[in-house]
Amino acid sequence: GSCMIDRRMGIHGHPLEIQALFYSALRSSREMLVVNDGSKNLVRAINNRLSASSFHIREYYWVDMRKINEIYRYKTEEYSTEATNKFNIYPEQIPSWLMDWIPEEGGYLIGNLQPAHMDFRFFTLGNLWSVVSSLGTPKQNEAILNVIESKWDDLVGNMPLKICYPALESEDWRIITGSDPKNTPWSYHNGGSWPTLLWQVHLTSFAICMFC
Repeated sequence: GSCMIDRRMGIHGHPLEIQALFYSALRSSREMLVVNDGSKNLVRAINNRLSASSFHIREYYWVDMRKINEIYRYKTEEYSTEATNKFNIYPEQIPSWLMDWIPEEGGYLIGNLQPAHMDFRFFTLGNLWSVVSSLGTPKQNEAILNVIESKWDDLVGNMPLKICYPALESEDWRIITGSDPKNTPWSYHNGGSWPTLLWQVHLTSFAICMFC
């Protein structure tokens, strides 16, 4: 809906933030339902969707050093149910900054996924809510916090907290945002600082401790 006013910002497809919030909404709705003959089919449908969503996100959105090395070795143009590269991702899509940025003990859920395209930017809100809602596995959740801790200067800095990292700059900014003056590099939705995300960092840390 916001894209009717703001430029698309490369978020078309299946952005992580929407997936995480939708997953949280499904879990919340399940908690509010009383299971009886009238609701059991709905509860079953919710459970099935939760299971499918969590598998898809954990399997295909996750990136760490092991996954990056796997993508580098992908074969392309595989069209079968047994294909490893199910979204036909070209290894050349891996951005040059990623290998030096991601810590050895860290990992995160990428910002977006669709056929032939992975958005490797770190989207803070989507990753935080993936931890809070248990969309990621316990090991993945811990790795996400490791990224935030290891890359504190990049994500928090002097004015917390970056909505995504890195920002779209130069030609990427011109092509994807249409030279949008509201979304110049490190502004607004393009890597801007959103202090309101801080309480969600605390909530994420609390959620991790609950399951320690």
